[in-house]
Amino acid sequence: MRHILTFIFASLVVATTMSCGGETLAEIEARAGQTAVAYYRHLQEERFTDFVAGMDGADSLPDGYRKQLEENAAMFLKQQNEAHNGIHDITLQKCTADTASKTAEALLNIHYTDSTTELVCVPLVCRDGTWMMK
Repeated sequence: MRHILTFIFASLVVATTMSCGGETLAEIEARAGQTAVAYYRHLQEERFTDFVAGMDGADSLPDGYRKQLEENAAMFLKQQNEAHNGIHDITLQKCTADTASKTAEALLNIHYTDSTTELVCVPLVCRDGTWMMK
């Protein structure tokens, strides 16, 4: 009986540390967080099509709706440019992942040119090994 419990415990440890590509939890969180930073850098660089493509299910959106999302991203960036003279940098503050549900939450610091900073929570989901924004 003791060997069975040891095996079950060992299996659970392996399952929680080896999901989404055989990575440890720390590696999963780092990759998910850096993916969120990359998506927001697309926004910063006015690559609205790439930003929207990072959204879960974006590949199956009707063209009109996808275009609206891209226009909304452009309007958001325009507002940030007017209010804060643009985005200076985007950094990852923290990312926590749930390997069972293949989800993560990345906390990003948006550093504006006017020296203000905004904290943004980006929910993510892992689809076929790729982190996508929810």
